[in-house]
Amino acid sequence: MIGLSIHHASVEVREKLAVPEADWNAASNDICSTGTVSEAAVLSTCNRFEVYFAAPNAREAVARVTEYLGRRSGLPVSELRKNIFMLSGDDAVWHLMRVSGGLDSLVVGEGQILSQVRQCHLHSIEEDGSGGKVLSRMLETGVKAGKRVRSETAISKGSVSISSAAVELSEMMSQKDLNLPFSEARLAVVGAGKMTRLLITHLASRGLEKITIVNRSMQRPQELAEQFPDIDIEIKLMDDLWNVVGRSDIVYTAAFSDGYIVDKAQMQENGLAGGRPMMLVDIGVPRNVSPDSNDVSIYQRRIPCFTSFNSNTTCLSPFALLK
Repeated sequence: MIGLSIHHASVEVREKLAVPEADWNAASNDICSTGTVSEAAVLSTCNRFEVYFAAPNAREAVARVTEYLGRRSGLPVSELRKNIFMLSGDDAVWHLMRVSGGLDSLVVGEGQILSQVRQCHLHSIEEDGSGGKVLSRMLETGVKAGKRVRSETAISKGSVSISSAAVELSEMMSQKDLNLPFSEARLAVVGAGKMTRLLITHLASRGLEKITIVNRSMQRPQELAEQFPDIDIEIKLMDDLWNVVGRSDIVYTAAFSDGYIVDKAQMQENGLAGGRPMMLVDIGVPRNVSPDSNDVSIYQRRIPCFTSFNSNTTCLSPFALLK
């Protein structure tokens, strides 16, 4: 396997390789297109991008996968080599088991990665997947190991996810940064994928009654509204993004986007560079909030992933909280 993760690569590099789940098979097909690699499966999450593959010639296969990573990311191979790691044989199998069991996660024991490894396995054996006997057996074993770890140990007891950390962070800083109790803050989220569902789940546990979801289409937000009938979910399309942001106190961004959704120029153009305090918490990979948004701040602490800002803003890091 060849990959990069939060332990080896910065978010600037990881976001250049991020692949939405719907395109995992397309990516693996691309890797196998020359015939050098016999089987391939892609696992792309917020914290990692990994390619598991099988081939008759390891040297040629590594060169092929590395070439694909360079082409997709636009980074020179010399730069990629500083960020990626490679494992083969038993080491690759043990790594997959560690990943599936939550041992390699930013939050040790978090449960979402097991579901993601399961989806990696299921996609690989689909008609348009590129998995074969070797990867199918390996990924199936990884999923079984992840389940066993959680059933036979207490690794997942009390664990949190990135979404729950985002909620805890914004709740902790609301009074200080917004001069407003978290329970009174007007909340919005951009995007309607799995991260948003987890986010709303954690917000609901804190008594959330109303939230606005901004998304490119109506289908997923409507599905979320059905899943959370006790919460008043207002649905808006991206055309209303800045109207929603302008009337919200805390905005979580969790959309998959090729470019930044929020940047300094847009903030200034839409009149958000001053006035009442506002907090943004970015949990998207690739990032949804441009680093130059920090320039709107009067003071700041730069961070790799989560961002909150206001007219007298502080940028916050969740990693200290998670540690």
